Amino acid sequence: MGGAAVRENQSDIAALQAGLKARKPARDGLRLYTAPPTFESVSLSGFYRGRSAFLMLSGPSLKQIDLSLLDARGIVTMAVNNAWSVRRPTLWTCVDDPGRFIDVGWKDPGILKFVPTCMWDKRLKVMNPDGTLRNSAFKVHQMPGVLFFRRSDHFDHERFLTGDTVSWGNDAKNPDSLGITGKRSVMLVALRLLHYLGFSTVYLLGCDFKMDAERKYAFDEHRAANAIRHNNVLYDSLTRRFEALKPHFEKHRFRVVNCSPASALEVFEKMAFEDAVKAAASECGKPIRTDGWYEPNPKASAPQQEAAR
Repeated sequence: MGGAAVRENQSDIAALQAGLKARKPARDGLRLYTAPPTFESVSLSGFYRGRSAFLMLSGPSLKQIDLSLLDARGIVTMAVNNAWSVRRPTLWTCVDDPGRFIDVGWKDPGILKFVPTCMWDKRLKVMNPDGTLRNSAFKVHQMPGVLFFRRSDHFDHERFLTGDTVSWGNDAKNPDSLGITGKRSVMLVALRLLHYLGFSTVYLLGCDFKMDAERKYAFDEHRAANAIRHNNVLYDSLTRRFEALKPHFEKHRFRVVNCSPASALEVFEKMAFEDAVKAAASECGKPIRTDGWYEPNPKASAPQQEAAR
């Protein structure tokens, strides 16, 4: 083609100009950022507007249900922490050190990962054959499909779904809007991000809200007695926060449904997992017919021609 200039499609230009003219102010001030060195600001506000998502938490009940049902068309999943070892999710998030989470998930380009900005330069871990961990050659910002968000250390139940940061609880010294200090959780982050992305309904899986020596996680992991106590205290504080958040969620038309068997979290409505999958997949669940999309189907037009004679 020699030195000929590349011409942009005029219909694409016209569509972009019309879209920019009709643009409305952002519904949410939260921004995401690409990996350095650019740290480009990105808005995915309402990206999945009006759809449903399944949030896979780490409780043992996650393995009591048939997760293969989530393979249905129309289903989007988000996992937290090492729940992505139980089933590969569409989306994923964390708040703790990246070295705590399985490196295979980090390296998977099919998972869109949301990570606090402070962790962009953190090094990952790799497990040796004997079960010990060593530093990986890679850092978070070198992984595919990673977007970064800004956290806040203050929880306000009346402003949780608004603002330009993501609350994960409170610092240990200052009380939140309910008088609770500390008690930070990745579950808060996941719900905030899912609302930001536009999901109107979130179905909770693995939301047991109780831990003991025999039932810790949906995956193999050790927990000392003090860690188990800490988690159960955290669940109590989160229950108080969700009770306060419920009117706030209703105001913003954000529906949270608990589909976890025998969950101790009673704040949200409950639904059988199978019914939730059926509801979430209904729009994309009809039979697919491929002929007739590129040009009129002759089998369909023949009866019309006969009727016209």
